[in-house]
Amino acid sequence: MKEISNGRRWLAERPYIIAAAITVMLILWMASGIMQAQEIPEKNAKQQVPVPKVKVETILAETVSDVVELYGRTEPDRITTLKAEIPGKIAQVLAKRGSSVKKGQIIAKIAIKDLHSQLKRSQALLEQRKMEYEGAKKLNADGYQGKVQLTSALADLEAVKAEIKRLEIDIANTVIRAPFDGILNTRYVEEGDYVAPGDNIAMMADLQPLVVRAHVTEKQISALRVGQQAEIRLLNTESTQGTIRYIASVADDATNTFKIEVAIENSDNKLKAGISSEVQIALAQVDAIKISPALLALDEAGNIGVKTVQENKVQFNAIDLVKSESDGIWL
Repeated sequence: MKEISNGRRWLAERPYIIAAAITVMLILWMASGIMQAQEIPEKNAKQQVPVPKVKVETILAETVSDVVELYGRTEPDRITTLKAEIPGKIAQVLAKRGSSVKKGQIIAKIAIKDLHSQLKRSQALLEQRKMEYEGAKKLNADGYQGKVQLTSALADLEAVKAEIKRLEIDIANTVIRAPFDGILNTRYVEEGDYVAPGDNIAMMADLQPLVVRAHVTEKQISALRVGQQAEIRLLNTESTQGTIRYIASVADDATNTFKIEVAIENSDNKLKAGISSEVQIALAQVDAIKISPALLALDEAGNIGVKTVQENKVQFNAIDLVKSESDGIWL
């Protein structure tokens, strides 16, 4: 016990020995951690990287119709703005806005004023000019008058005839008639309005047939022909059928596309003009597969396609889109 006590006293008198011992122990502990850290990468380097797995599904092709999908809007078959041809006050308005009108139906009337009186005066003057011309012709035949007098009498006669024709046209133009069957879409005048020549009276639209105008690319144009059937899907309405009635022979300079017109039967004027439309024109039968659009991918060049597995390797394949549907696309 005395020796232990002497040892403790000896260490207490020499604290630097305890500090040195603790320092040596810390150095040995830290060195053991560094060695362990150096061994971990070598151990991990020997492990193999796991191979990713992919899900593969076999899809069989089906025979479907290749289609051309276009977007356009419905338009009237023809549209015209009726204008006043003579000045005057609107005496009557006989057609309502939005109503269906027949060809020749009266839209409005312009006051005739004194046109009938002018016509009667000119008709009476015509009889006088006829008599003067006949007298001049007889005197010329007898040698009592020259050709100058005869020509002057004929000119007076023709002038009266022209005046009568003008008055008859003016009287006819006081009645504004529908040039074709259609819808009186807009009326610009009311009873009592004053119009001058060229002023708008009404705007008419012919909706039978209704026409969808669209544009096709130079690649698609060779597959289309006049008389070809098309399926039309109008916004918020059911699908309907149409027929290609016109294909432009010259492309638009700005877009390099060709305009086509698809006519839709609309005898009851139920369908309206100005509605966005999707046109699908069926072409030849082709073999295609249907997939979800989520499976589409892009390669480094930006080409769209799908990924397939061949000999246990994933490969990118470019595609040709046949048509799209609400639940998938056909390739």
